Amino acid sequence: MLELRGVSKRFGAVQALADVDLDLHAGEVVALVGDNGAGKSTLIKGVAGIHPFDEGEVRFEGETVEISAPADSAGLGIEVVYQDLALADNLDAVQNMYLGREVR
Repeated sequence: MLELRGVSKRFGAVQALADVDLDLHAGEVVALVGDNGAGKSTLIKGVAGIHPFDEGEVRFEGETVEISAPADSAGLGIEVVYQDLALADNLDAVQNMYLGREVR
């Protein structure tokens, strides 16, 4: 389970996220919807470690974790699949996520 408690993110004077709580359970299929500028991408990028949250707590499997870089989220098994993968269009989403991680 991934839990977000009171996460916030600012970009200069712009408050992109304010005090967001979210619970995601294993095996769930979740849709994140909202108007343009509502903070959907910022929330995903925070969880992915691309734009770490400024405030709040992230818990994974009940333990508080620090996600300050993409490697942190990847280490927890969290991956982001973008609408336009821009990697290898001949591969499916899962194959793109593992691209470059093959055992050698």
